[in-house]
Amino acid sequence: MSRSWIRYLGAVGLTLVLIAAGAAPAAATTSSKGGHGAGRSLDRATLAEVQRIIARFQDTNHTPGVLVGIWSPKGNFVSATGVADLRTGAPLTPDMQFKIASQTKAFTGNLILQLVGEGRVALDDRISKWVAGVPGGDRITIRQLLTMTSGLSTGFLVQEANVNKLATGCTEEEVLAAGAAEPPVAAPGEMWSYSNYGYDLLGRVVELTTGLDISTAIQQRIAEPLGLHRTFLPRSGNGLTKPFTHGYGTGGVLSAVAPGVASDDVTALHQSCVGASGGMVSTLSDLQVWSRALATGALLEPKVWREATKDPIPYVFSDGYNSTGRWFQGLGFVKSGPFIGKEGSFPGYESITMYSPSRRTTIQVVATKQPNGITPTLMFQALAMALYGPNLGFGLTPEQALTPSYTGLPPVAGP
Repeated sequence: MSRSWIRYLGAVGLTLVLIAAGAAPAAATTSSKGGHGAGRSLDRATLAEVQRIIARFQDTNHTPGVLVGIWSPKGNFVSATGVADLRTGAPLTPDMQFKIASQTKAFTGNLILQLVGEGRVALDDRISKWVAGVPGGDRITIRQLLTMTSGLSTGFLVQEANVNKLATGCTEEEVLAAGAAEPPVAAPGEMWSYSNYGYDLLGRVVELTTGLDISTAIQQRIAEPLGLHRTFLPRSGNGLTKPFTHGYGTGGVLSAVAPGVASDDVTALHQSCVGASGGMVSTLSDLQVWSRALATGALLEPKVWREATKDPIPYVFSDGYNSTGRWFQGLGFVKSGPFIGKEGSFPGYESITMYSPSRRTTIQVVATKQPNGITPTLMFQALAMALYGPNLGFGLTPEQALTPSYTGLPPVAGP
């Protein structure tokens, strides 16, 4: 077993130890196809720009595989570039399953909002009503957990001893107890601060309210109604079923120097340690369907969706994960320009899925290596600007969106 350290701040905000068997590098191949699914292909000029962006992303990050999906009135494009398995050289294909990491939070948040619409949970409920032992739990509301303004620590994976359990699996009790043991980083409502623990708590609220484990609740209340065929929150193991793509980690990233091709295969890491905050697996086609439902409130009462989208909170990752772009936190999702969705980052996999109701457009980016100097979050913005021009309210230019900004390191403290 080999160990490598990885700074895991972009979508999860913590330091991880990766425990995985090393894999020998293999020559990469490229399979790229446009215009999959219903509708027409992108026009020639837009297609050329999209392919240029993918090449720039790949040349900079050297990720083994990149999946891109675009479904829009301007045309559709689905691309699978690179390999799914460095050991065998098997090509990446668009139908492959992957770990969606913190995109899981959008599913958990949607369940909570469903329960709010049913009158079974209130946004102003204190978490202490549901779960005992939460630091400051008698002052932290469900709304604050959804908006990441609870002040709670990121939780379970802060400690190396807990991170090691990614290789063997965790219980929900262990995850919640570890989160409760960490001191808060701020007072409730004082600031935005990324917290996996907060969404693990929301998952527990779903379970206590519905009588279903969180995995079953996601299936019965989201996946089955939407017809999602390969979207699951696994109860054990890595949760992946064939066909799936492997995920890799390099142990670090320097934005000024592109890292070599990743060689540490971390596909086997267990999902139970990140559960309701980051444990799900899915596919491009499933997430296309989900993106529309999430961004339009299709599974929610209209009054709840109006509340969920009202006055989103601006936020910035201090490590440069989102570069200079404008991002806002809603109740269980993020927003940039006219797009709503969620990003995710877990050893071996980094992704984002965003949908614009006004543009009727879904854009997805998946990298099978984590971390990346140009993140999928930035690449999504570059792709959106390739379709609709630079004036989307992202707060950055197309060139800035394709400039490495994420180092995987905390900011340097001033004098």
